[in-house]
Parts: sequence; structure tokens; C-alpha cells
Amino acid sequence: MSLAPFLSVLLISGSVAFVLALLFVQQREDNGSVAFALVMIGSAIWSWGYALQIGARSPELALIALRIKYIGILIVPTCWLWFALTYTDSIASLTRKQAAALAFFPVLTFVANITNDWHRFFYRRVNLAPPGALPIVTFDYAPWYWINIVYSYSLVLIGLWLLIRFWGRALRLHRIQIAVLIGALLLMTAISLTFYINEQFVSIVDVTPVLLALNGVLFYLALFRPRHLDARPIAYTHLFEQSSDGVLVFDMRGKVVDCNPAARRMLGLTHPVGQSVQSVLQQYPELAASCTSGVANQPIRIEHSAQVIDAHIAPLRDRRGQQTGSVLVMRDVTNWWRMQQALAESESRLREERRLFIGGPTVVFRWEARERCPVSYVSPNVQEQFGYAPEAFTEGGLMYLSLIHPDDRQRIQNEIADYIRRSVSWYRQEYRFRRADGEYRWIDDSTMVVYNDQNEPIYFLGYILDVTEQKRAEAERLEIERRLQQTQKLESLGLLAGGVAHDFNNLLMAIMGNLDLALLALPKTSTAFQHIRNAMLATRHAAGLTQQLLAYAGRGGDRRTDVDLTRIVAGMADMLRVSVGRQTRLELHLDPYLPVFQADPSQIQQVVLNLILNAADALPAHGGIISVRTGMRFCDEALLAANRTNERLSPGEYLVLEVADTGCGMDEDTQRRMFDPFFTTKAMGTGLGMSAVLGIVRNHHGGIVVDSAPGCGATVTVLFPPSSPVRESEPVKPDVSAAPEPITVLVVDDEADVRDVTARLLTHLNFRVIAVATGAEAIQTLQAHASEVACVLLDANLTDMSGLAVLKALRAIAPHIAIVVSSGYSQHEVLARFAEMAIEGFVQKPYQITELYAAIRRALQRSVMATAPEILSDADATPEVQ
Repeated sequence: MSLAPFLSVLLISGSVAFVLALLFVQQREDNGSVAFALVMIGSAIWSWGYALQIGARSPELALIALRIKYIGILIVPTCWLWFALTYTDSIASLTRKQAAALAFFPVLTFVANITNDWHRFFYRRVNLAPPGALPIVTFDYAPWYWINIVYSYSLVLIGLWLLIRFWGRALRLHRIQIAVLIGALLLMTAISLTFYINEQFVSIVDVTPVLLALNGVLFYLALFRPRHLDARPIAYTHLFEQSSDGVLVFDMRGKVVDCNPAARRMLGLTHPVGQSVQSVLQQYPELAASCTSGVANQPIRIEHSAQVIDAHIAPLRDRRGQQTGSVLVMRDVTNWWRMQQALAESESRLREERRLFIGGPTVVFRWEARERCPVSYVSPNVQEQFGYAPEAFTEGGLMYLSLIHPDDRQRIQNEIADYIRRSVSWYRQEYRFRRADGEYRWIDDSTMVVYNDQNEPIYFLGYILDVTEQKRAEAERLEIERRLQQTQKLESLGLLAGGVAHDFNNLLMAIMGNLDLALLALPKTSTAFQHIRNAMLATRHAAGLTQQLLAYAGRGGDRRTDVDLTRIVAGMADMLRVSVGRQTRLELHLDPYLPVFQADPSQIQQVVLNLILNAADALPAHGGIISVRTGMRFCDEALLAANRTNERLSPGEYLVLEVADTGCGMDEDTQRRMFDPFFTTKAMGTGLGMSAVLGIVRNHHGGIVVDSAPGCGATVTVLFPPSSPVRESEPVKPDVSAAPEPITVLVVDDEADVRDVTARLLTHLNFRVIAVATGAEAIQTLQAHASEVACVLLDANLTDMSGLAVLKALRAIAPHIAIVVSSGYSQHEVLARFAEMAIEGFVQKPYQITELYAAIRRALQRSVMATAPEILSDADATPEVQ
């Protein structure tokens, strides 16, 4: 591609911009001229630097050109904002700190550009083009380049916003000029943004500096050449603050800049703007002479009029005190003028009220009470609100009823017929209305019916308001309330499950402890040993049930490891087939190459089992098919929006457990309530199975999606976020080793059975035991035996004091003592409660003697007591508990 023509255009545009800068400097007395001169200088540097970059024959020269170009790129947006602030008379609102901040960023960007070789933060790489191709060098830009783009266009858009805001209060002549300039700037900005958006993908050239030069020419011709900038700022205040008087504004050349309606009426003027004062006031020589001399200190009677005008002339000065023009203010002192002025003000208010009404969000329709209800009037803002031209209804035959959503149309017709039958004069409806772009919007329709003397409707006057956003906000509010209610239900269930599990674990603790002692006292060959061992296994299973009870509310133990979802399901296959019965066919479609994820294996097994049993309950008596599938799936926002766990999940890859059945299916209401605690559709159901699934999945930061319809079966999809495998060291099974020298352990537990059996277990392990029931007793005991007690076994839930308060008191007495916390709650939950105080160990109830010994041994080894590692040696071991 030959870039020679574009190089010429760049050189020419740079020269034009430079010449314009000189012209603007010559008119530096005008507001904003100096700032815009700097914009043009930046444009010239940009054009010339860009031309040098494109035509560079070596990478070194291209880099130099890039840095030159960026001087101009950094000057343009900053000086443009300066110009906009000056031109709109807003520069006083800019503080010194803000001005310094605006100047600091371009300097920092320029430094980042010239030092890029050190940090590569502005562009990562310089790309050399094939031999003979231009440009010879292109760049792979880095983050700071895009930061500068955002910053620069922010300044440009702020300047545009200032001009747009100023347009509403500018003089009429300036409104046209400003509108042209805003349009040109918007076009330039759009084209420039297109370049930056597509620069990395297509070979195009940046025409921004060329457009800047063209805009400079337009600015000069529109604003600076007629010297309209110098008189504008102060004239604005006089014209609008003295709106009851006739005002004529002219510049230093004697050219009329603008005049208000009152002046036109007083002087009989039609199009005075741009003419000389002498030409405009040629019928009023006395007034013209006063304007030429700049003095008028007495009333002047205008010929050919009965009006008596009190006229005076005042100079207009800028902030530097230099005169930029004059203003002629005329006040009618006659009664007739006062009445006319009052009428004019009344009409102005009426026009403003009409403008505000028509420009508001409410659209007014008038339907004639004839066949098909044709529209005889519609307010002009229907185009802004719904995209239809008013003529489309009043002249084009577009029927309003045809735009109502088909699902709402018949209802609306029936309601209107009922209103007319009952002679209702005012009614209100809500329905969906199709915009011109095809989008349906919710409408609040408040309609008045006008009847004749025979009580027959003549026409309908409807006020149509788009309430789509209010509808969406209401739907979001209801959804939030629903989620809050669901959360409160689960929290209540969590409190119930936690309390039951805690009490149950204390009972199991007493049972398991006594069974442990019995096993230690019996030979393995005895019949009683086997019976007690079986009882121990059953007790362990009961302890597992307490963990499942906590899982119903998402408060299960944090015993996670790397889990293979496919292996979990495959290992349960035989049990699942037995659970669903012979008449049900269980199909497994398992992906053998799934990544692992962090989970509690027992809880994942319960999810699989509960989903299978729920699917089996939905099958008819003669059976059916249950399909279980594992795999990976990309989940987008649309799929994740149907998640039932109320967790906000990000789009991405998820492990999928999908259970589908050919059963009776579910309606929307059942799907919405299927995870509620105690909700069931089965006569003998508990309503806790799917609630447990919800709690477990939410505890694993996953999601649940349900797809079902009555008579079409159901598919429940569980999503788990994959994770990198965590390789933990193999757990070492602790040996129960008797201490060579007895160590004193303080046992603190408010349950007598637990306290007693724990003391006997520790005594069997050759520990000296001091057992107390309350936190206060524990504090007193440690104060009395601080030199003897090496370890404290502390229950996390005491009746007289909180476990944390007891822990703090014990630490204050013996800072280096080993403390082991025990609880029926999960380790994760307990450690969160004790997060502000360090502990040496945790043992979860119910525990066996081996677990108790291992926890105390580790705690003593972690404590700072120098004797702990020596006291607990591995020399002597007691028989291992089975």
C-alpha cells in the first residue's frame, strides 16, 4: 500500500494548523484564542511527527518520530479542555491543584514514552515491515498507551460536554455555531476512535490530525474571524438577567452580535444580527448617534412610535478589564408597555410549560371512539420515547392496538369494553408495547374517557408512560426478598442442625470413650472384644451422620481433599443400582479424564445419592431410566443466571454432575420450592434431601440448575469449580504412646459424661488429669497449678463463659501453655471463632483415644515449652486401638 498521498496530506494539514495557530495568536484578546492556538500547534506537531513516522526508513528514525508525534498528541486534549473552559466561562471553577493534575499526566506519559526501552510499559515491541513496505515500523502497544487513550478522550468528551451544556444558554447566533462545532468534533472523535479500536487488526491510517486541522479552519471561520468570542461572555449575563428589557449587543466594530425579542419589538427589527448599528438604527438617528458615541444619559423618544424608551449604553469588559463590546438596554416606562411585557412573560411561561410537558417522558394519545379507534393526536415526544413519527399514527394509518403485545391485546380490549359498559371516566392499565425497533416495553396507560350527553364515548385521552425500568427494579426487589427468605430459612436450619449435632456429638463422645476403654481392657480374641468393636463401628457411623446433619445447612466439616468426581460416582454404582430398584435402569456416562477439585468426599457421595433417590421417587411404578453424567462444560452467563444456590458464579469451565430422569417432571412452583427445607411432594418424605444437596453445593461454591416440565422428566445439573490438585503429605497414623513421666492435662468441659470419660482416657495414657466443668474453675485451677499443667483440653462451648474468653484468660496466666480445643462443630467453624487467638491443636467430638493422644502430642510439640518434645517420646507404645 502506497502512503505517499497521505504523507502529503499530513504535511499540508500540519502547515495549515501552524498557520491557524499564528492567526489565533494575533487575536489573543479573544476568549479562548490562546488555548486554541496551542491546540493547533499540537495538531501541527502531531501531523508532522506522524508523517515522519510513516515515512521513516529505519526503526531508529521511527522511534524518534513517534516521540515527536506524542508531544502533539499530549498537547491537543489538554489545551482543548483549556479552550472549552475558557470559551464557556468555566475556567474559574478549575483549581490550581486540578490544573496541576491535568498537566502532570501528559508530562508523565511523555516520560514513559521516551523511557520505554527501560520498562516496556508504553509499547512492548517494535515490528519491522517487509522490505519495501510502508510504514516500515509498527508497534505493539502496552497498557500505558491505552491509559493515555482513555485519558485523552476523557478530556475531549469533557470539553464537548461543556460546549453542549453551554449551548442551552448561549446566544442564538452562537447556538448555531456551537452546534456545527459540536457536530464536527463528534464526527472527528468517532473517526479517531475507530482508528484506535481497529489499529491492532486492520491496516488503516490515523486521520485525526488532518481532521483537527479542518476543525481549526472551521473554528476560525465560525468564531474567531467574526470576532464573536470577545463580546459573548458578559453579553450573556445582561441578555438573560435583564430579560424584561430590550437588549441590543454589538462588538467593538459596531456589528450587532444579538438582540432579544423585546428589542426587536421596540425597534421593529427582523434580522439585525451581523449588520452594523448604523444600518439597524438608520430610522432612529438620535439613538444611533448615542450608540456611536457610547453615551446616553437621558430618555430618548423613538420616532414613529408611541413608546417612551429609557435607553442607556454600557460597555462590556472581559476579566482583564478590556472592553469587548457594548450593550444597549431599553426600558419602556409606559403603562401600555407594562401590560405588553406582562403578556409576553405569561406567554413565555406557557411556552416553557408546553415545552417541558412535550419533552417529558409521558406521551399523550387521543383516540377517537370509532371503529378501530384511530389516533387523532399524539404528542411529538412519541418519537423520542418509542421511535415512531407522530404522522405515522395520525396520517399513516398505524393502529395503536396492533402495537400491543399479542398476549396482552385481548385482555386490554376486554377491559376497555367493560369500562365503557360501566361508564368509567378514568381507568389505568399495564401492558407491553412494541417500540419501532421491535423491543417490547412495559407501559402504564392512564386514560380519560370523554362522553357525550347520551353517555356515549366521544374520544379517549391517554397518558402513556414507559415503566419498564420500574418493572425490572420491582422484579429485582422481589428476587432479593426471595433470596433473603431462603437464606433465613437455611440459617434457621443451620442453627437447629448445629445444636442437634453438638449435643449428639457429646453423647457419642461418652459412648466412644467408654468403648475405647473397654477395648483396651479386653483381649482381641475374646467374644466381647468383637461385639464392642462392632459397637464402635456403629458409633463411628453415627458420628458421620452428625456431619451430614450439618451439611443440610452448609455447615459441614471442612475435611476436603482432591476429589475425582467420576471415581466417586463409579465407586457408588452398585449401591445406587440397589437403591433405585430392579425396575429402574441406571445409565452411567462418566468422563474418565476429569480434573480433580477440592471437596469433602462423603458430602459429594451424599449429593449423588440424594439426587439419584429424588429422581427414583419421580419415576412411575413400572420404573424408568435415570441417567448420570459427569464431564466438563463451559457455562455462560445465561446458564448461570438459572443457578439455584443464590451464589454469583463467573462464566467459565465447570465440573458437571448431571442426573436426568424420565419421571413425571415438575412445574415452576415445585422447582422454585424443591430446595426449601421440609418441602416434599412425597407422602412419607422428610423434605431434607434436596435441602442437603443445596447446602453441600453452596458450601463448595458450586451451582445447581434445574430443567423440567410436567410430563417431561427432570434434569438436575450440579456445577463444581475445578481446582488444581493439592498434594498433601500422607497422614501418619498416631501410635498411643505412654509418657515416661506423667504430664498434667487440664480438662475443661461442662458435660459430665464427656469430662469423665476424657479424664479416664488420659489417665490410661499415663497423664495426670485435672477435670473442671466451667471456665471460671479452669482459670482458678490454672492460677493455682500453672507450674504443673502442661496442656489444656478446652471445650469450645461452655455454659458460663465463651470459649474465646476462657482462652484469653488462660493465655494471660500461662502464655506458652499448649491448648487443644474440642468441639462437636467442624474445625473450620471453630477456628474461625478463635481466629484472633492462637491454639496448638483441635480435636473434633466424638474422638477416639488415638485421635485424642495425637492432638495432645502435636500441641505439646508446637508449644514453646522446652520440655515438651522430650517428655513425649516414641519409645514406648501401648496397644493400638482397633
